[in-house]
Amino acid sequence: MAWLPMYLVEEDLKSLSDFLRFEKNISLIKSVGDGHWQAFSEFEINEPGRYCLFNSEAGPLPLLAKNHDEPDGEIANPFEGWQEERAGVNPRQPYFGAGHPAIFWLNARLKVEGKVGMSSFEWIGNHYAQIGRPAPDTAKKWWGRLGRWVRKQSFKVPRSGALDGNGKEIWAFSSAMLEFESGVDRANNP
Repeated sequence: MAWLPMYLVEEDLKSLSDFLRFEKNISLIKSVGDGHWQAFSEFEINEPGRYCLFNSEAGPLPLLAKNHDEPDGEIANPFEGWQEERAGVNPRQPYFGAGHPAIFWLNARLKVEGKVGMSSFEWIGNHYAQIGRPAPDTAKKWWGRLGRWVRKQSFKVPRSGALDGNGKEIWAFSSAMLEFESGVDRANNP
């Protein structure tokens, strides 16, 4: 699974939300009732949480059948909403099976025990390509675009120790960097 770790604070999350909102093929899937989900092209992400992002160019989403021995369907129009027939383990997030290449997850963790939390994007990518479920080119291109945008907005830092030390692997956005420079610690793990 592809992973893009970041350090964000409130101001950084706003700029990230603005970027996502203006991406023409990216929508946010939200709960509109118990097991009822809907995609929204107009959205704002302004608080910590786990967010389901849908790349509409990357193909249709499956509507999983209630029973495993029944054929799955497709969600006709995610923007009109749908009722899940089979939920995943976490009822607070939509379930499309073990992983769907049109779905990207944003985990926004701004503060954890007084530290700047480690946020991240997750994407299943080509994990299931060997069993006939490769990621569409449009999803791969968007993942690359997202990564380039994040890199332009941020500085790579290590999980702990000096900001300019070895082992740089987490992208720290500018407002998070100001927090670090003023003495606020950063979380080592998500």
